Amino acid sequence: MCLHRRLWPLVLLALGIAVSLVPAAAPADQKQKDKTSTDFIFEAKPKEITAGESVVLRWSIKSATKVTIEEAAETRSGGVALKKLVAFEGSSGTLEVKPESTTSYVISCEGSTSFACASVTVRVNVREK
Repeated sequence: MCLHRRLWPLVLLALGIAVSLVPAAAPADQKQKDKTSTDFIFEAKPKEITAGESVVLRWSIKSATKVTIEEAAETRSGGVALKKLVAFEGSSGTLEVKPESTTSYVISCEGSTSFACASVTVRVNVREK
């Protein structure tokens, strides 16, 4: 038996150890997620208020040309209807709102090649009388 045949298992073992010591690169989808995490922001601050207080809705959507914000309101039949609040040209901005009860806000964005939608809910604590 040749000497090199006896060394191959040791060489493979050494390569396996060396490869396991090299830090793994982040998966491609994780890199993409990290990159795009700031490409689309729609948030409410604060997310919980007492009735009568204000909330600021803030958005920044990369390459958006038109933004529409709607309020999701419960219907008498128990469903949900969207009520258009405002439409803006551009990709970022803020809007101050004063919800009287827990409310969800929906943002729709149009861009040169895409359309996106997201929502945020503001919890409103009603004061006892």
